[in-house]
Amino acid sequence: MKQNWQADKQPAWLVAAIRKTISSLPGGYDEAPEWLGKKETDNPSGVTTQSLFNRLRTEGDQLFPMGWAMVLQQASGNHFIANAVAKASGGVFIPQPDIGDIDNDDINIRLMEALSAIGEYCECIKESIADGEVDDAEREKIEERLYQASARLQEHASLVYRVFCRAEKVTPQILRSEASVANNICVE
Repeated sequence: MKQNWQADKQPAWLVAAIRKTISSLPGGYDEAPEWLGKKETDNPSGVTTQSLFNRLRTEGDQLFPMGWAMVLQQASGNHFIANAVAKASGGVFIPQPDIGDIDNDDINIRLMEALSAIGEYCECIKESIADGEVDDAEREKIEERLYQASARLQEHASLVYRVFCRAEKVTPQILRSEASVANNICVE
């Protein structure tokens, strides 16, 4: 039996996340080649809109480079690809905002966002179990709401720790293992 290498190397969830990322750019698919090095007379090996579509076909024989995906994710300001990879890996992506300008108000806003996400999760559960059964579409919606609530709470906790916890002081003596001390004994 012939293995579908394309589905293994470029799964549908990754293609969906890349498409969502490209669509979130202000210029969408027309803007994406600008970020990746648009094909022009002085750049004949550049990227075109058509080359993006070719690499995102479900039955295609070309793969979308992960480097391109990461450039487009950064350009979009979203984390669709990181979230998709984290979910597929059984984890949660927690964005780490720059703490340079973070203050108590910002941290409290993140907590309110987390609580709002928990509220949306609870409402989703309430609606989904109202008929006594959770179908596949409802389950998918519940999992998405739970993921978002978990990510928001983790982001809030991360900010609290990064802003208010003292940095752990580590000295070279603490880092030395017993074996390294034993190996440093001179024998004549």
